[in-house]
Amino acid sequence: MKKISIKNTPQISGIDALYYFAQSGGGYDKYYEDIIEQIEDKKAEFSALNYAYNDNDIIITKNDIDIKYSGMGRDGFLWFNHEFFRVGFKDSEKSVNIHNIRVQLNAIGIYTLGIESLVKYINTQFLKDSLLSTNYFPITRIDVNMFIQHNFNYLKKEMILSKKKNHSANIAERSTGYELETYYVGKKPFLLRVYNKLKELEGASEIKRELMFNYFGVNGLDTQKPIFNVEFEFHREFLKEYGIDTLEDAISRSKSLFELGCDLVKVLDISTLTEAQINSTNRKRADILPIWEYISKSYNNDEFMQITTPMDKIEKISYRYSLEDARKPIKRQISRLLLHDNSPTLLYFYELLQSAQEEFALRDSCKRLQSENQVEHKSEDTSKFKTFKDDLKAYSDDGLINFEERLSQNMRGVMPNDAQYDELLHTYNEVHNELIRRNLVKIPF
Repeated sequence: MKKISIKNTPQISGIDALYYFAQSGGGYDKYYEDIIEQIEDKKAEFSALNYAYNDNDIIITKNDIDIKYSGMGRDGFLWFNHEFFRVGFKDSEKSVNIHNIRVQLNAIGIYTLGIESLVKYINTQFLKDSLLSTNYFPITRIDVNMFIQHNFNYLKKEMILSKKKNHSANIAERSTGYELETYYVGKKPFLLRVYNKLKELEGASEIKRELMFNYFGVNGLDTQKPIFNVEFEFHREFLKEYGIDTLEDAISRSKSLFELGCDLVKVLDISTLTEAQINSTNRKRADILPIWEYISKSYNNDEFMQITTPMDKIEKISYRYSLEDARKPIKRQISRLLLHDNSPTLLYFYELLQSAQEEFALRDSCKRLQSENQVEHKSEDTSKFKTFKDDLKAYSDDGLINFEERLSQNMRGVMPNDAQYDELLHTYNEVHNELIRRNLVKIPF
């Protein structure tokens, strides 16, 4: 490859991922307790409706911003997903030597709002009232990258020259057929990935694909031609060796970090070497591959860092489970049916959809009836959560009678063989028993 052929190769430099700790303040315990209460309230609500749920069915709200629960990680943090970021919280009394809040920015958030705006949105809007006023945000990981209009399918182990001693044993690749998808060099706390970005986007959400294709087009990359991502992943252990401690340190020195990565791991032009030289220490004498030399000198994320969105232009962004979110789990269930020689028909899916809609409407109706007829009260029960029986005790006499009458009307349209009949009957019996307890109905014996 001649140098003249790569001199004007289209590329975009930036930061592809950013993880940090947020230092919690005096209001954190109350902030965390509210999170726990919201999770448990959602679980109790699902249980009252006899609804089988997963962790990611639980959506809570903090400072008018919705986040979706994804469960407790092995690190002891409760993790939540937002369209633009991922955030973890832990009990302040556990693992006291670790910060209570972890934040991970994702690509959709970074390329939509810009890094500075997204960080400000999280720290001043979402996490407000939980942080110290010192605004100390220790960096835990940064990925500096360059999207480049180049096909790296030819990469192989003999071309990699690393100054890091452990890298020679940690070089791997993932391919499909004859097409390279990802090339890995090293391991935490410092590693390089070179991967086919367009191939990766094939498995991404429709929103991310559209966002990235637009980003490439605006910046002069042709999505009809190969686009690879050259990405260096730096973790806190490595960053601290170079005096990089905070979010601000990492962002301001991102260009230096990328150049450091290119110096620590080089890609050689071995086309002029013999087979014997390639497999010997003489390999180090090979020239740097022209495209790698170009990459190492071309990183400039000034325009990338100028992508910002003023806070007053950012609406309160709420999570909503979408049809796109549902696509993958539905496909998995269909695949499972096919593996067991069951081929679902369009009629099967239509009946399933109709049944689910009727079931949801019925449960929602019961919930609404309960809400409309319940009077405001303060329970003397010291337990944290109340059962459906406990809730019924808070009804006024008139409200309870009205609830029973409307349940009776709803049951008239449901046949005994319907899946919802047992649930309605159970609810009706609980209401009727409470009426009997209050002597509002006569027992016929």
